[in-house]
Amino acid sequence: MFYENAHCLVTDTRTSLPDDASRAAYLALLEKAKLEFGLKLPAYALLPGRALLYFVTPGADLRAVLRTLSPAAAGKYKLLQPEKYSVHLARFIHLEPVKEGLAAKPEDYRWSSAAQYLGGAGPADADLVLGLFGPDAAQARAKYLAFMAEPVPGKFWRPFDKNRDAVLGDREFVAAHSPHGEPGA
Repeated sequence: MFYENAHCLVTDTRTSLPDDASRAAYLALLEKAKLEFGLKLPAYALLPGRALLYFVTPGADLRAVLRTLSPAAAGKYKLLQPEKYSVHLARFIHLEPVKEGLAAKPEDYRWSSAAQYLGGAGPADADLVLGLFGPDAAQARAKYLAFMAEPVPGKFWRPFDKNRDAVLGDREFVAAHSPHGEPGA
């Protein structure tokens, strides 16, 4: 299921992140896991009831990664076709704190990577998504900001919001990566 350069959304629902101290500790563990497993972390949001994590893995078992974050950590994953879903997944993750009333704008939520997409510092590998908007960093940030302001079509929201494991992509991608050979999203 996991292969070189796999793009995955992990929703860690067993880790409680009720306050700044617990979110800071979780973020430190994320940075450690990035180094230990060679992961990329294009986007994240640490919410009170769950963590939304966009990982690009060098083939590591995501369950092992989650165990390094917390012995109780567990969650659902979605393997996704990056050229079809990367920018939509980053937007989904960055808009969740706004949707939950934790911030007025995505970049205002301290515990997500949204501000890093606008030039702020942090552990996210934002260039993996911003690079899809073009090679010039300033223009890519401006395009991402405009993209964030667009209405979100349901077809790009529902697949991430569903609480189940899935493979998201076109038919060929799903056939190549799904253990069940199910049709694509």
